[in-house]
Amino acid sequence: MKKEKNRQIIEHRFYDLPADVPALLLTGDKWKISEKRSSRYHFHNCTEIGFCHSGEGTIEFENGDIIKFMAGDVTIIPRYLPHTTYSAKGSRSLWSYIFIDLSSMLSPLLFLKSAESGLSIDDEVPANCLFREEEHPHIHFLASCMLEEMLEQKADWTSLFKSSALSLHYRLQRLKEEKRSDTIYDSNSVFATLKPAIDYISQHYTGKIVIKDLATLCHLSENHFRRQFLSIMGTSPLAFINFTRINQACIMLSTTNRSVLTIAEEVGFHSVASFNRNFKELLGLSPNEYRKKSAAKLDLPIHHRFIKSYQGWTQAEVDPD
Repeated sequence: MKKEKNRQIIEHRFYDLPADVPALLLTGDKWKISEKRSSRYHFHNCTEIGFCHSGEGTIEFENGDIIKFMAGDVTIIPRYLPHTTYSAKGSRSLWSYIFIDLSSMLSPLLFLKSAESGLSIDDEVPANCLFREEEHPHIHFLASCMLEEMLEQKADWTSLFKSSALSLHYRLQRLKEEKRSDTIYDSNSVFATLKPAIDYISQHYTGKIVIKDLATLCHLSENHFRRQFLSIMGTSPLAFINFTRINQACIMLSTTNRSVLTIAEEVGFHSVASFNRNFKELLGLSPNEYRKKSAAKLDLPIHHRFIKSYQGWTQAEVDPD
């Protein structure tokens, strides 16, 4: 099905995932999805696996596609695919979500065909995104096993979780090859124009990134690229690059003992002064303050136009705008 769409700013929701098992489980009664449609689409920096426990509703994609979900469905939405989810009128569907970096977790276990093409495992999801148990029993079963392992965390759960994820990856690849006409990102999507640049930034943020080169990847002039990026993403290309670098720095500050100077260099900043300035502008505190709060397990609010609020990406939006 297609739905008429208007261009609007697309929200980026970034998830800091653990290094050992790069997956995050969001579940519980707070994940009841509003019936109100959000005024903007959003995308994630990792694959989203959703489990609808009750209710029904709609997932709408920025390219105009819509799919109808109901209780028992599993959805798998690849990174960088703008979408929004809302429940049927008068209801609030209940969900659990696994956000997972498949590429990071599975790459050591695979001989990647995608390595030659530059395509991430996280992008290699069939275009339909929704999997009902009676239509796709194997995919439904494997995803459900992943959810069960994350919920219960019994002995050797990480090994079983990774094994299920690996099997899920192969099942998805088989399904995608059987339906070669399906595409995840198509020409109806205004975001598709920018996707080559978003991919490049995610893969090369540690080095020098030239805006003109990003524009070339998108087959646009530099000025047109800057205008398109601001129109669609709500921020400049440089701000998005720095956002990506700072969020990676947050992970390193929380999980390593590397110095601030070393981290600044490793995420792509040429000086620690520039790193500190951008970090404080984004989070409202210095890298050292962030590290101390992280170690003490204190709340770390992120102030940025991509992420509306802490509640906006670790809890369901009760009244989305």
